[in-house]
Amino acid sequence: MQTKNRITFAFVAFLIIFSIMQFTVPDIIGFDGYYHIKIADIIKQHGFIKEFPWAVYTIFSNNYADIQILFKILLIPFTFFDLNFGAKIASILFSTIAFAVFYWFLTQNKIKYAFFWTLLYLFTSASLMSRFLLPRQMPLVIALLILTIYFLQRKKYLLLALTSLIFVLLHSSFVFQLILISLYFILEKIFFKKFDHKILLYPFIGVILGLVINPYFPSNISMLYAQIFKVNLLANLFNVEWKPWAFFEFMKNNILVLLYFLVSIFILIKNKKITKIQSLYFSLTIFFLAYTILSRRMQEYLVPFSILAFAFLFNDFSYKFNKDKFFKSIKIIAVLVLIFIGIGNFILLRDKVIDNDFLYNYDNCAEWMKNNIPKNSLIFTNAYAFPYLFFKNSDLTYTHGIDLTYSYLYNPEQFERYMSILQGTVKEDIDYIVKDYSPDYVFSGKVKQDVQLFNYIVEHKENYKAVYEDGWCAVLEVK
Repeated sequence: MQTKNRITFAFVAFLIIFSIMQFTVPDIIGFDGYYHIKIADIIKQHGFIKEFPWAVYTIFSNNYADIQILFKILLIPFTFFDLNFGAKIASILFSTIAFAVFYWFLTQNKIKYAFFWTLLYLFTSASLMSRFLLPRQMPLVIALLILTIYFLQRKKYLLLALTSLIFVLLHSSFVFQLILISLYFILEKIFFKKFDHKILLYPFIGVILGLVINPYFPSNISMLYAQIFKVNLLANLFNVEWKPWAFFEFMKNNILVLLYFLVSIFILIKNKKITKIQSLYFSLTIFFLAYTILSRRMQEYLVPFSILAFAFLFNDFSYKFNKDKFFKSIKIIAVLVLIFIGIGNFILLRDKVIDNDFLYNYDNCAEWMKNNIPKNSLIFTNAYAFPYLFFKNSDLTYTHGIDLTYSYLYNPEQFERYMSILQGTVKEDIDYIVKDYSPDYVFSGKVKQDVQLFNYIVEHKENYKAVYEDGWCAVLEVK
């Protein structure tokens, strides 16, 4: 089969796989996808927004800048569908592109069994599989990192600069691209004694251009600083997905990755040599493994680079045994193991998706609010519900949303009282919902995240009047 046909086959195969996975449920999977597709729709209708009035008690209300503006632009074509359907189609397409690029890259480097390695990437972790179903940038980020390596290998410096420009406009993880490029530069010096300044110069130009042509420049610079150093990559204080796994959770979610890493070390010892590109993948695997211990979110980067390290090391190692009968048996066993892993993680994936697919149950509450609450009214809410409520009704404003750390940075003392309400640890007989926020209404779900909030409202029931309630949520007017 010709390379072009194989790429097409891989693209179609992953398109089908992700479509099946995505439409396990009819609604947008996860939380943030509701926010992303809604913002894209607002940009389509009104152009770039200069202010963000919807999450009042967050840093967005002071100095708004969208540092992921390119992602919103990429979502705009999908807003011409029903927004729910459009977000799901976007997720399918972006994830398919990531895996097609991964497969293409392996074929370009003449790695044997490229489709096997690409499927292994997909099936390694149910946790990671579930994240590929979210309408977010991660698949495109991985594709850009892969393209970065390809352009470095081929010395396509202008395309490397363009990739950096795109990366900066897409996501704050462009810092990982800079780490990758710097590591490649160092390895080039170690292995070939070359000082190729273009490796650093062109990406630097791309990054600068990406920062400057952002429609929110220069506010995007301060927002990027906050995002990298205070919110996500180095210092997220409150979001679970940025916290480390407990030891046994880490082992459960990364046991296969650790196996790939150990086998890679075994092959490295047996080969007694390592190439520059193998060193790159192996070093990145170590870096992201250490980072994943600190933050579970980094598994998104650990898995693909651990498999690249494994695949490139194994590729050289396998030539020694290609005609060995035992080696042929190993290949059959590997395929059977892949099938077993795939089926097992598909089952786990369905459970993960269903466990996190409940926001649509707030639809009746959201519709009532849309039809009965005056525009621009302020709604006190637990931050997790913001994406869906905003998705359903952008005519209202909400106290918290996007990221809990955004609210902490806005007013740390006020935020601590907010968290004590949600956690049921308030000791004073003061209604801080009214005192700190003076909202017009309060939204409360009837799930475990809102139990303490609901109890707090009951304790201060003299300040509230229930105006809507069903089995999933309640809306209360503040007297």
